[in-house]
Amino acid sequence: MTERGDLLDFPGADELIAAGDVAPPAPEAVTAARTALAQAVRRETTPVVVPLRGRAVPRRRRFLVAAAAVAVITAGAVAYPALDLGGSPAATASAAQFLDEMAGVAADSPAAATSPYWKVHMETVNQDDGNATTTTYIDRAGRVWTVDANGTVHGPGKGSKTKKWSVGGKWLTWPALDKLPTGQKALTALFPRDAESRRHQVTALLEDSPASPALRATLFRILADTPGVKLIGDVKDSKGRSGVAFEIRWSTIGFSTGPGKDVKYRMTDRYVVDPDTGFLLETTHENHGKNGSAARYTWLELGPADRVG
Repeated sequence: MTERGDLLDFPGADELIAAGDVAPPAPEAVTAARTALAQAVRRETTPVVVPLRGRAVPRRRRFLVAAAAVAVITAGAVAYPALDLGGSPAATASAAQFLDEMAGVAADSPAAATSPYWKVHMETVNQDDGNATTTTYIDRAGRVWTVDANGTVHGPGKGSKTKKWSVGGKWLTWPALDKLPTGQKALTALFPRDAESRRHQVTALLEDSPASPALRATLFRILADTPGVKLIGDVKDSKGRSGVAFEIRWSTIGFSTGPGKDVKYRMTDRYVVDPDTGFLLETTHENHGKNGSAARYTWLELGPADRVG
């Protein structure tokens, strides 16, 4: 009884007991509550014994956390206020909270400071290429090696292109990424002012670049301030791996077939993140047009490597 009393020693415990069996909360409500909880944990410094996602829950925050949990469980869902970012529909607070939490996770991830190569093992499914699995290694000069399924290595040939990532109007190799500022204001200023173009460049860096932990953290914070981002919640990717998804809907003009014949495409981009590492597991791009199609990019392995193959 003493242990039970300790566990239920928080404001709202009586309401939780009285609620009895209720319908489960919406996935996005649970994800948002977990994210808010993890953020509170990261900000505190006085730990107790109870762990949460590998971290310690601070005693002083326990009452606020418990009250939030009661709200989620008894109400079944939570309405989160929108962030006023101006212009397009704002990112919901839950999406911003999740992306800010991923910034903290990314900042704590190991760096690839001494590794000579960056390995990208991915599966691509799209209308043009069908289904393809590729393994590439990128060195710090941007040269690319590919490895076949049978282990055959193909080195960069004469005149071969280098791997670069777009930041604003520049294309940067690995060493140049390491020189980017990691302050949010300074880094944001290097990307396009248009929120949609900026989002495309930021997510491309998060997908497969060897960005440092500090840079990845700032990229997530920039996404947290991006209009229109919606948190989907807990999902499984195409390989059955658990992750948390967020998405954004946007429009673009397709190829013109003549005067007045421009086609407007409605798109949905979904990103699945591993909440334990902050790395992307999968990206999908869905076209909602008349002859709509979808493309999927699944990151099977991503990280530093000491050798090719």
